Amino acid sequence: MRSSKVAIVTDSTSDIPKDKQDELEIEVVPAIVIMDGISYRDGLDISRSDFYERLPNLKTPASTGAPSPLFFEEVYEKGFDSGAEEIVSIHLPETLSSMIDVSRQAAMKFGDKVHVISSGQLSLGTGFQVMEAAKAAHSGASMQEILQIASRAKENVRLIALVNNLAALKRSGRINWLSAGVGDLLQLKLLVEISDGVVSRIGQVRTRTKAMGQLELIAKEWGPLSRLAIPHSSIPELAQAYAEKLNHLCQTPTIVMDVTTAIGAHIGTGAIGIIGLLEKD
Repeated sequence: MRSSKVAIVTDSTSDIPKDKQDELEIEVVPAIVIMDGISYRDGLDISRSDFYERLPNLKTPASTGAPSPLFFEEVYEKGFDSGAEEIVSIHLPETLSSMIDVSRQAAMKFGDKVHVISSGQLSLGTGFQVMEAAKAAHSGASMQEILQIASRAKENVRLIALVNNLAALKRSGRINWLSAGVGDLLQLKLLVEISDGVVSRIGQVRTRTKAMGQLELIAKEWGPLSRLAIPHSSIPELAQAYAEKLNHLCQTPTIVMDVTTAIGAHIGTGAIGIIGLLEKD
């Protein structure tokens, strides 16, 4: 039986490390990635390392899909069977994925016992909100308190990133402004920010070193952080070195994480970001 009366559910695009999932009893629905016509469940049918190893050699570009509502229903039922009385289900926004729409369909079966909310973010921008909600649930917080804590975390999350493969991002079809003039940007490193489900361009430079330097300057302006993550797509050594350089921005250990296959399919290899949760009361 679970230790809290409110179960927290998310999906694998939240990039929460497995040890944190287990510690906080977070239920994670795997995203779906499609490679050369075959569907794989992220983390179950294919590992992230295998995905990034195969990505450059695919006959057709990788694509993504959302699990069926039945899959979400099974996860919600599992939560209730384990002792939960209510569920909070946190997912990336509909502007970036159909995942949240599918979770809402599944939630209808359970009436007002399942609360589906949009993170307005992706990767650990979502994950930090989920982890804060799960911590609150473990402490015995009420549903209303948990929703307030998740909302506060949403307001305090910051995500900036360097996108190395603009052709892959353009294929995703999720970034409207990228469709115009993408040819002029293909030789540049694009800097983006995500807020409330909107991807905004904040700059572009010609070298990775300059791009990462600009991201670092922006992150330093955020102020004290309670959580920090360096997500990346298949550049682990560079990401680890970057995390060590930025460790002073946060008192808790920095999470370095290969982004989910469902994100990697849209950004390709070589991307790196900084995700912070502001330290505010």
